[in-house]
Parts: sequence; structure tokens; C-alpha cells
Amino acid sequence: MTAPDGGGPGRDDGPAAPRWVPELLGQLRRRGLPLGVDDALALRQALAAGFGWSSTSALLRLCVALWAKSAAEETQIRAAFARLDLPEWTVDSAPDRTVAPVVPDPAEPPTTLADPADPTPERSPESPAPPPRLTPQPPGLSLPPLHTGRYDRSLVLAPHYPVTGRQVAQVWRGLRRPTRYGPAVELDVPATLDRFARTGLPTPPVLIPRRRNSTRLLLLIDRQGSMTPFHDYVDHVRRSIADAGRLDSLLVGYFHNTAGRSPDQHLLTELPDPFAPAIDPVLRLVPPLPEGRVYDDPDLTRPRQLTELRDAAGRNADAVVVGDAGAARGGFSSGRLLDTVAFVKALLTTVRTVVWLNPVPPARWRRTTAEQVARHVPMFPLTRDGMYRAVDVLRGRPATLERAL
Repeated sequence: MTAPDGGGPGRDDGPAAPRWVPELLGQLRRRGLPLGVDDALALRQALAAGFGWSSTSALLRLCVALWAKSAAEETQIRAAFARLDLPEWTVDSAPDRTVAPVVPDPAEPPTTLADPADPTPERSPESPAPPPRLTPQPPGLSLPPLHTGRYDRSLVLAPHYPVTGRQVAQVWRGLRRPTRYGPAVELDVPATLDRFARTGLPTPPVLIPRRRNSTRLLLLIDRQGSMTPFHDYVDHVRRSIADAGRLDSLLVGYFHNTAGRSPDQHLLTELPDPFAPAIDPVLRLVPPLPEGRVYDDPDLTRPRQLTELRDAAGRNADAVVVGDAGAARGGFSSGRLLDTVAFVKALLTTVRTVVWLNPVPPARWRRTTAEQVARHVPMFPLTRDGMYRAVDVLRGRPATLERAL
């Protein structure tokens, strides 16, 4: 098979690659896939080995097999491939089979290949074709619209988030606390040599447990309301952490705005300036939230006690709260600030560290509840750099806060 440059994957004797390869790689790099020269050479070697030549879909499957590391990346590759101006081609590898014509015997009456049991009469070439037989559709279903065979390649869309799943996985794999636990399967060379030196006799090797990541993470996500525009992005980050974060355990809970109302709302009346946004004079008097409620599902239909989820995470766990903290609507609420402080204090009674990831850009935190929450809780934007900084705090690096809880 031969194909023109820019059409099918034509074999190229020179060093230059077909023009669709740089275009495809450029689109995928703009979408966040870290593809480079090695990936282009891998595609070239696969084409030279004979793969991806049978059809356009075979070439697409080859690119997916070489470059995609997850289902999301496969979707991005398929969307970028559909935007290329590549003609459809198919190579039929089946051999040509020529059937010799059958010469009828004039002494025998003409026969037909129709089945005698078939009651359908033979139709002559001059007779009109019978109307198509329509299959009755079940109630409530309709026939699909006719396909024109033309489509706009620029309308092939795929999700494009600020961070890719691979980048999220790279960030959260840095949250590691190696601990030896489990069965003793790893050889302890120093202890084995020390035993042999002390006894002078052949002894069994000393085995110790393998190092494992003992990080336990409690992820609490604000849902619905002002967080509705960020649902897909937050779900993308959550899936990436769960699939490739390599944590010991990940517990996920959902809430709306806060996990509950603080029972000491009268503290707001004790502020010297009731119109001031800060609650520093009564910050130490705010008790932890006693009866908080979270949900096990993103639709907020299966409630669960916050204390139950917090105790299931354990005392060595870390907590990450994902929410806008009132920054999406651009307003300030003293009651929400009080409830949020009580919510975070309830988490700090058992977990080790609490950080806050905000999907709203930091420029919009000013003069909102999020600005005041960031004075008491380490808050970072839900970006790649923000997650790196949050992981550093979870690993033990101190965060600079005006009034830490």
C-alpha cells in the first residue's frame, strides 16, 4: 500500500515523518500529554514493523496502544486523531477469488437457485423493487435521524482539565510514609551477616517486612450549590488520586458548604466589631463540631456521621478538604466562617494535618469567606503547583498562617 504524505501512514524512506505526526503530537502536548521524540520513534518503528497499515482505525488503535496510559488519555488521543485531515482507507488482505461462469446446458430446462420452500416469487429485472419492510419499534422509542455522512472535525470534543490524570498521580505519589509491616519476605543483609559472624555457623537468613506506603488520606469534598461548575474537575482529581496515588487507604466523604452548624452561634454576638470579617477574638472559644454529618455519595443521599468517618481514617491519617469556601459566589458569611472553623477543629481532634484545596483562583478569594479560612487553615488552589504545596504540608513542612487553629 502506498499513501501520499499527510494521508495514510505511507512508508517514508527519508528521515522526514508524515506531516500528520507532528500535528497529532502537538495537539496532544497542548492537551497535557507529555509526548516527545521517543514516542514518535516508537510509532515509526511500529509502522516499519507492519502495524497500523490495514485501515485508518488500525492506525488509531496503534497510537492508542503506544501512547495512552489511561482511559482519559485514550479519549484525548481519539479526539485529537479525529481532528486530523486523514482520508479513510481500508486495505483488503483477502485474496482475489475468481469464480468461473457456469454455462447452462441447452438440453436441460432453466433452473433457479431459489428454495422450493420459499413462497417468495422470483422478481424479474423489469419489475419494481418491493417497498422496505419496517420493523415495528417498541413504545417510547423513535427511529434515529438519518446520517448525512458529513461531520465537522473541529466539533470532536474531549475533557481538558487544568491538570491531567498523569500529573495528579505524579503529585500524590510524593505523599509517602514508608513503613515496614506485613509478612517478613525481604532479606536483611546486615542482620544476616551479623548472625553468621557471631555464631560462625550456617544459619537461616534474617527476613523483615517489606516497606510499604502507610499514608492514609481522608478526602472531604464540597458538593452542589456553588461547587456545581467544578464537579467534573473535582471528580477527575479524585479518580486520579484513587487510581494512581498509591496510598495505603483513601476514604472519601461529601458535604454541602459545611458538615454542620456550630452550636455556639452566640459567639458572633460577642465580637467587638460585629461588621469585621475576622473572628480572631473568639477563635479559641469555638468548640469542635460535635455532630457533623457527611455523605458517602456525591448526590448527598446516604448520610454518615463525621465522627464515624474520621475514626475510620485513624489518628495517623491526613485530611484534605476540597471546596470553594464561599469564594465562588464572592460573598462573606460570619456564620459559615464559624461553622468551617468548628468543622476543621473536629477533624484535627484525630487526624494529623488538614489542608484545603480551592478550585477557585486565589485572586477571587479576597473579601470572601475563603480569605478568612485561609488565615487559619493551609489553603491552596486546585492546580498542579497548589497540590504540590499541599503535599509538602502533609509531609511535614510547616505552613505560614496568621492564626493557626
